[in-house]
Amino acid sequence: MLNVGLTGNIAAGKSTVVGAFARWGATVIDADELVREVQVPGSPVLDAIAERFGTTMLDAGGALDRAALRRTVAGDDDALASLNAIVHPAVQRRRDELHQVARRRGDLIVVNDIPLLFEVLDPKQFDVVVLIDAPEPVRRARLIALRGLSEDETDRLIASQQPSSTKRSRSQFVIDNAGSLDDLERAAWEVWCALRHDAAAKLAPRGGRLLAMFAHPDDETFAIGGTLARYADAGVEVHLWCATAGEAGTLDGERVSKEALRAVRTEELHRVVEILGIHELHLHDFPDGELDPADPAGHAAVVDVLQRLRPDILVTFGPDGVTGHADHLAVHAWVDQAWAAAGLPGQRYYVTYPADVAAELSSRIAGRPDEQITVRLDVRPWQDVKRAAIQGHASQRFPFPLDRAPGNLLLEREWFAGSPGGTAPLVDFFMETDRA
Repeated sequence: MLNVGLTGNIAAGKSTVVGAFARWGATVIDADELVREVQVPGSPVLDAIAERFGTTMLDAGGALDRAALRRTVAGDDDALASLNAIVHPAVQRRRDELHQVARRRGDLIVVNDIPLLFEVLDPKQFDVVVLIDAPEPVRRARLIALRGLSEDETDRLIASQQPSSTKRSRSQFVIDNAGSLDDLERAAWEVWCALRHDAAAKLAPRGGRLLAMFAHPDDETFAIGGTLARYADAGVEVHLWCATAGEAGTLDGERVSKEALRAVRTEELHRVVEILGIHELHLHDFPDGELDPADPAGHAAVVDVLQRLRPDILVTFGPDGVTGHADHLAVHAWVDQAWAAAGLPGQRYYVTYPADVAAELSSRIAGRPDEQITVRLDVRPWQDVKRAAIQGHASQRFPFPLDRAPGNLLLEREWFAGSPGGTAPLVDFFMETDRA
């Protein structure tokens, strides 16, 4: 998990960047929300505030009167220090709890939105610090024009934070926001791409080789496009083996000649290989729709690629073929026999879906109980790549809408069964130490 601290002085545009990172696949932990959470009525924190500053800090309903508290500590360094000593330890404990939840879930990038990161925390506790910055005159104008603050109020707010000039050299990434919203989003996207690469590479620091083996063009994208993009971004050498050119299907739902469809789908597959960052495509011309589990040629083709590549990780169809498609079952049989005979030291995994997810998607998709899910990967940071790959297979119809449930689930996580087992799923193929 990449632990990111994100901060920015008031009116720098921090909230806009946080929203973008969340949309692009980050898990966000908002410090302001944590403060409100630990200050609820009946909490030890609120009781301590009332004891230190008086019950006049509470409203008629017993909740914290935040405006009164702000007035009390404004300009009083001792009072502010006392407040921080009450609130910040509780916030840090809650943040640590949420980090553990995210780690067990396999979340890849956690962004901690902390306005006063440099003022109240040690930035070294984060893997990366991202600073959103804008010139003080720009921030001053925004506060007055957009928030309706007076010049005195604006001066007090700006003075309450360290100057951003002291924070820039202590941040790994600085996003400047003196232009338009489009400019800000473009700059944020560049940083986001760097963060997701760092997050993936952190979990697979030594590289390795991953081989995905499927029956048809689009199997690789529809099933595990996010996984392939994630490991390619991490520097893993990703290979795709495909048994057929998919010529027995349809072209935009219409029947065409096998030759025409073969040409279209082969071209699409080569384009998608580039989109996903796959190192090499191994495409065969076995007859689509006619694969035979007992075909010695199919078995030999699998043996050949396994012996040549000796993958650290192999992913393919399980005994259920996900949908029960006869070609999927044949590829499983070929791989199963060849893998057992090869005696390679790598690990083999099957594409699968948790039972509850499969039930939401389609009655045709086989699911597994949670105890049979051995790998659960966070692929949200590469949802844009998976979308592009799905669109790259333009002749085929992706069966689920991606902008709403249940289809959007397929842009968030991808699941695998197989060895090694354990009490909790792995969150990365290459680091078993990431077991929860």
